[in-house]
Amino acid sequence: MSFAKESCQNRTRRTQRESRFTALVHVSVVFLVCVFAASSVFHARSAKTDGPDLVILNAKIFTGTGSKPRDGGIAIKDGRIVAVDKTYKIRDMMVRETKRIDARDRLVLPGFNDSHVHFDGIGNKFTSIDLRTASNGDEITKALSQSARYIPKNRWIQGGEWDVRLLGKGIPNRRILDAATRENPILLYSSDPAIAVANSVALSRAGIRKGKTAPVGGSIDVDSEGIPTGVLRGTAILLVRGIQGRSSTFDTEEVLETASNYAASLGVTSVQDMQSDDIAAVLKTLERDGKLKTRVYDCIALKDFQKLAGKTALERGDTEMVRQGCLKSYAENEPSANIELARMIADADKTGLQIMIHSIGKSANDSILDIFEETASRNGPRDRRSRIEHAYGFTRDRIDELDRNDIIASIQPELFSGPQPVKKMLKKKARVAFGSDASIAEFNPLLGIFRSVTLGDEEERISVAEAVRLYTAGSAFAEFQENEKGTIEKGKYADLVILSENIFDIPAVQILQTEVEMTLVGGRIVFDARVN
Repeated sequence: MSFAKESCQNRTRRTQRESRFTALVHVSVVFLVCVFAASSVFHARSAKTDGPDLVILNAKIFTGTGSKPRDGGIAIKDGRIVAVDKTYKIRDMMVRETKRIDARDRLVLPGFNDSHVHFDGIGNKFTSIDLRTASNGDEITKALSQSARYIPKNRWIQGGEWDVRLLGKGIPNRRILDAATRENPILLYSSDPAIAVANSVALSRAGIRKGKTAPVGGSIDVDSEGIPTGVLRGTAILLVRGIQGRSSTFDTEEVLETASNYAASLGVTSVQDMQSDDIAAVLKTLERDGKLKTRVYDCIALKDFQKLAGKTALERGDTEMVRQGCLKSYAENEPSANIELARMIADADKTGLQIMIHSIGKSANDSILDIFEETASRNGPRDRRSRIEHAYGFTRDRIDELDRNDIIASIQPELFSGPQPVKKMLKKKARVAFGSDASIAEFNPLLGIFRSVTLGDEEERISVAEAVRLYTAGSAFAEFQENEKGTIEKGKYADLVILSENIFDIPAVQILQTEVEMTLVGGRIVFDARVN
């Protein structure tokens, strides 16, 4: 082969190698650029600070700002709502760490805010069981299971008073009680205080087992094998009573934890406590321990207003879950009996605290309206939002004075048998908040909504949307929290409830069959029907 020919072939091969190398380098560069770009996108989307902590997708959302639900989703970060939009837009906000809840076209509402409760009474309701109407063991088991669902583990369940005549010879035994719970000790009395029954947990703690003898004056029922049945008579009851220690009725922390658990199961994310017992410190302990599932506006007695007078929210130690600043008292139907009340209201009002007065009947309502108006005139204008609690028997001729004097009607639809002029109040631009007065009445907000949309004639009934707003935005305004909660909007607390039915589209009677599927407080799931 000639030199020229060989040189030409070498140059050709070299050129081909260089071309392949250049192409390889080009492909590699493109690949690295793509990898870098994809990695950048991945890291940008997966960075926790850039995306929501939680999203709710495929929901029917009633924001409280319109008249009906809309399709979409909600993005939540750091306990607050950061976006309410179409589901695909909310999905695009997600990063790797974002948790998701598929609402499956279920209705999402702002968390219910009960404007009038007695919180410790709600908790105590589950500790002391009333079995006076129980006619068989299944009913006893069911009642105990309901209580055990909400109370803390190891908390005593007591009460009872089952009627021996209704049950006949079927005295309940430990097996009936054990079917309800094996995590809580139980001691129940019959209508005859000389007969009681305990479950296996209580028997074990009291050392009552096979072969155990009762004190003089008592007896321990046993089965055919000599094993205690749980039925105790006479002084044998003291074996269990002796290990109970302090009555659980007075264990405020556990009582309030129970109330909070129950509130969560009903979609109640906020309450305004009218018990006037100053429980803020206990509530803050529960909050610190992660056991408080309900925001509480804790009122104290009007006569004790000096405890809070002159203190800022910071000085009171208010938190996002526990706040104070409200005072509660009662108006009488005899005007002359309210003279001292008027003086206390005027003095307390000067400190800037909110005043709430229990008032039932025309005379009481008229008196408190006059007192509030005189107080405002004497102490000067401010955003005081004075409240009439119950406002039952409120006459229509004085409704105009509510809006004119910045007075809120705090109403409980389920508490009284007849309708109240809520619709008239709303037409007159009066501020109204809904509540229950639990534990005196049923706590369930859906029951209150049902009553308000069905009770009375067309001139008295309100719409579902109005009822929901009064149980959410209305109650939030009544506690100076309308910028924090009450509607589903960007920047507000992610306090939400998911219902099993769209109560805007079903016959009113079916509202009573609607259940809470999930409750969130500050973006934290505090109740999930699938696991609770």
